[in-house]
Amino acid sequence: MKYVAFLRGINVGKNKLILMDDLKVLFSKMGFTNVKTYLRSGNIIFESDDSNMDELSDRISNNIEEFLGFYVDCFVKNENEINSLIKNNPYNNKNNNNYNNNSVEEIYLSIFKDNINEKLSKELINEFKGIITDDEFVIAEKEIYLLCRSKYHKTKFNNNYFESKLDNTATTRNWKTITKIKHMLI
Repeated sequence: MKYVAFLRGINVGKNKLILMDDLKVLFSKMGFTNVKTYLRSGNIIFESDDSNMDELSDRISNNIEEFLGFYVDCFVKNENEINSLIKNNPYNNKNNNNYNNNSVEEIYLSIFKDNINEKLSKELINEFKGIITDDEFVIAEKEIYLLCRSKYHKTKFNNNYFESKLDNTATTRNWKTITKIKHMLI
C-alpha cells in the first residue's frame, strides 16, 4: 500500500533540521520501499505492507527520535485518503476545477492527529462568526480546509490557532503540495 507521511514542524528556522536524504535512508532502514520525499517540509511517500496507520505514524516518530535525537509528530495517510481529501475540497468546483474562482495559492489543508472534537468544533465555528476576516474554513472529520485570502503568515487561522482551539495536534500544507503529492503517488 502507498502512504504519505506528513512530518510536523521540521526544517522551520533552525529547529528540527532533517535532510531529506537522511529521511529516505531512515525510512528504508525501517523496511519501507519506494521512498520519495517532496520539499524540505517533511512529506515522504513510501510503500509498506503494514495497514495500521496509527502504528506506522508512531513507528516513524519513534525512529526519528531514536536516530535524530528529537521527537516529530507524524501524520500518515494512505493513497485513498489523499484522493478523498482532494475530492472533498469544498473550495474546488468539480465541474471546471477552478477552485470556485479562488486561487490554488489561497487554499491550505490542516491534517489532525485525532478526529476533531464536535463540541470544540462548534465552539470554534461560533467564535469564527464574530471575527471580521476574508479568510474562511471548513471543518471535516480529521482535517480543516482553509481558504486564506490574506497571506497564510498573516491569517489568524494558522496551525497553532486550530491546535489550541481544538486541543488536537495538526500539520498544515498548501494545496499545491497536496496535489503534487497526489501525482507522486501514481
